[in-house]
Amino acid sequence: MRQVSPTGRRLVAVVLVVVGGAVAAWLTVRASGAAPAESSPLPDCGELAGTRLGPVDEDPGWNGCLTAEGAAVQSFRYECSGLRDVSAPRSADPLADESAVVFIPDAGLVAATGQDWSRTPRDSHPSYLRTPFALSVPHRCDELRSLPHDATVLASCDLDDVPLDLHTTQGCRQDGRIHPALGRTCGYVDFDTTVTWEQWSVEAPDLPGRHDDRVLESGPDEQWWDVPAAHRDERCATPPEEWDPAWR
Repeated sequence: MRQVSPTGRRLVAVVLVVVGGAVAAWLTVRASGAAPAESSPLPDCGELAGTRLGPVDEDPGWNGCLTAEGAAVQSFRYECSGLRDVSAPRSADPLADESAVVFIPDAGLVAATGQDWSRTPRDSHPSYLRTPFALSVPHRCDELRSLPHDATVLASCDLDDVPLDLHTTQGCRQDGRIHPALGRTCGYVDFDTTVTWEQWSVEAPDLPGRHDDRVLESGPDEQWWDVPAAHRDERCATPPEEWDPAWR
């Protein structure tokens, strides 16, 4: 039998290594090509202003945006009733009867479905705007209903004495079930001044010590508390010091 020289053995080994590497690379490329495509990246926050917000599951802006520093900023979704543009004449028709509004507060942006993204007022720093109605300029709504989504971490429904902010106005979660929040602006006259505030309500599940006729609601003190489900309108239009004890 003919013997293979050491040089020939080395050559065979090199060829096997090259072929093996090529096969491995081909398999890697094939596997990556078969993998599902990654979701669309978030848009640049600096490029959103003036662009139109598309449908909820088609426009990546619904999920937030990336700041100039590369930080991902979360969006907060609410369904708006009576959507209107506050810069339009008072006689102008509402923009829509029902529309979804998205807020990206840390980037100072707000948009409604089918409308252009707008910046919050220059004299209001976005980080200080803690609640949705404060962020909705230049849009206004009669009511906002939260639309929690997968990117949002919801608070527990044990909200007593918890501050009112964008996180809690997304509603709450209990035993895996999401309970949306419904908000509106309220006002009462204090001497010659009208005091405005945001009233939010959550029909929370049965919790220890609670009854079916009670809800979680926010008051002028911007705290969540457990109150009777009735008398919501009275609490909205009456100064807190004049509330009947049965309303509390």
